[in-house]
Amino acid sequence: MKERTIWNETRSLLVTYNFKDENDIKGFRKALDKQLNQSTVDRVIIIVNVPRGVDKTKLSPHFLIYYNAPSDYTWLGKLKDLQLKNELKRTFDLMLSFGKIPRKIERYLNKMEISRKILVNAELTNDPSYELELNSASEDPSEIVNFVIETLHKIDINES
Repeated sequence: MKERTIWNETRSLLVTYNFKDENDIKGFRKALDKQLNQSTVDRVIIIVNVPRGVDKTKLSPHFLIYYNAPSDYTWLGKLKDLQLKNELKRTFDLMLSFGKIPRKIERYLNKMEISRKILVNAELTNDPSYELELNSASEDPSEIVNFVIETLHKIDINES
């Protein structure tokens, strides 16, 4: 019988990731795809936070990725991307946040029904909504993803 760990019990996954450059995103996506192919996760979305000055229309499209840029919000802070807005109304078993989440999207994420939130490689937030804060010594996206998944494989669902 399989152990009841956080990762083994995850069926729906929301991932946030901060854009550095195109190669970084490709490495991250490849590592995550490899882990997802060996998992029980059947629904996933990835929100890639793109900084001002980066043209998200020139980034490689992927059916799981929503590129989230400052221009995706009205001056009142309302999200313009209706497809992403609808995705954010769904529930998720697990949210993995790689790096600090921009405040505009964080407002939407905080309103969502998410069973477990885990922060990876970000400053300590003291936010009680995060069950766990992990820090990887590596900067390599594939090593970070592997570290997080290996850690989640070790944590019993009843301990968290």
